[in-house]
Amino acid sequence: MKLCPSWLPPIRALVVLLAGFAIHFSLGTIYTYGNLSPYITSYIRNQSSPHDLRIGTTSLVYAFAVISQGVSMFLGGWLDHKIGPRITTMAGGLVMSGGVMLSYFAIKLSFWMFTFTYGVMFGLGLGVCYIGPLACAVRWLPKWKGFASGFVVSGFGLGAVLFTYMQTLYINPHNQPLSDSGYFEHPDVLSKVPSSFLLFGGVYMAMQVLGSLLLTNPPTTTPESDPHEINEDAPQGRTNMDDITASVNSETPLWGTHLTAIEESTTSFLSWTQDRVTGLSPWQMLRTFGFYHLWILFFLLATAVFTIATKYKLFGQVFIKDDHFLAAVGSVSAIFNSAGRILWGVFADRFTYKVGLVCLTAVMATFVLTFYATVIVGKVMFTVWVCVLFFCVGGIFSLFPTAAARSFGSKYFGTNYGILFTANSLSTAVSAVISIYLFDYLDWFGYFFLVSGFCLLAFVTALLYRHRRYLPFLYQQERE
Repeated sequence: MKLCPSWLPPIRALVVLLAGFAIHFSLGTIYTYGNLSPYITSYIRNQSSPHDLRIGTTSLVYAFAVISQGVSMFLGGWLDHKIGPRITTMAGGLVMSGGVMLSYFAIKLSFWMFTFTYGVMFGLGLGVCYIGPLACAVRWLPKWKGFASGFVVSGFGLGAVLFTYMQTLYINPHNQPLSDSGYFEHPDVLSKVPSSFLLFGGVYMAMQVLGSLLLTNPPTTTPESDPHEINEDAPQGRTNMDDITASVNSETPLWGTHLTAIEESTTSFLSWTQDRVTGLSPWQMLRTFGFYHLWILFFLLATAVFTIATKYKLFGQVFIKDDHFLAAVGSVSAIFNSAGRILWGVFADRFTYKVGLVCLTAVMATFVLTFYATVIVGKVMFTVWVCVLFFCVGGIFSLFPTAAARSFGSKYFGTNYGILFTANSLSTAVSAVISIYLFDYLDWFGYFFLVSGFCLLAFVTALLYRHRRYLPFLYQQERE
């Protein structure tokens, strides 16, 4: 036991937020796959196998990464609850960055070996690593769930700002154009592709290991103990549901008169943690109608996420022949991706996540539907549309964690959000099938029209959603 200065909890919360941001900054490099895809496809066609690999098939790597992420996020949430965010995050980071580095060897062997290292291993590690920093931040700031989750996952969106352009500068420093076949064939470009995975994988690993060492859950504080005292070895705190209900009904802080001797600022900060232990278990969450409504909404929106993340550069190459310009668009759009995660989260705190989801789905449906018009207008419209769409992508991964935390509580947030995230994984698999087997029949206009239809259905689903917090359900189950 040791004395806790009044300024220490806010400082530790800030450290957790910054560490989570740095970790997600490295995880967000999954969004650089749209920029890497032309280089990867060109290298495999020229130097590896199969030699007839097509751009549409290459999107399977991203699909396997997202599917694997959805599978392992449940495991990441469970590990976070059992052993804490530090070890969980470090283990996931080593798997993810290790997969990137092993891609140096895999891409020389075959496309399917590369799919395993940069798709499956990347996704499995990403899913385990994703939850720890996010859940840890929400535990520190449970009354600012939108801001906490938005700030951490903003790193996920911002990672592509730096790494997208760095990848292009490393692989194609002289801005070599595509050949008449539609692929890169210059030997200087192709020779840099394998070594880029070693270089960037090492950078990701360093960021993840250092960031995970700074993660720690909030201290355990009970009514019987002085809130100034922290037991560093104690597990995550537990609070009796009757005490929580009594506290809410009487508008009295959980720790009662024990806080009267503490400075006002410390009292305010510690009071933020009082509801971090409440919430539905995964089984209880699965018995609510609201979960399935959110799951369907996530599934519909994830089709647009797949399209934007994997197709924006391929579509741009139809009428823009400047590779460095397209890389710059990817970097700038990543800033909007990051900003969207923060601003949509703040919007949800100010209003409700339902209002946020209704507005987001309306904007996304409109801009996906009109994306093809950028061919006629040119570079400026293309840049604006890509930035707005990535701004909405960022909002999706800010609003759904907020919805999960507010609807089902913070106690099992990591596991619950991991289950909800399976909607993204299944949707990505469906989107990959559409991309491979229907794209040749739909072409770009038909493809965007189809995806905008999914966004329109998401808009209707968001309008019909009933914002509800299910903690009364939990209290009833506890009493029984």
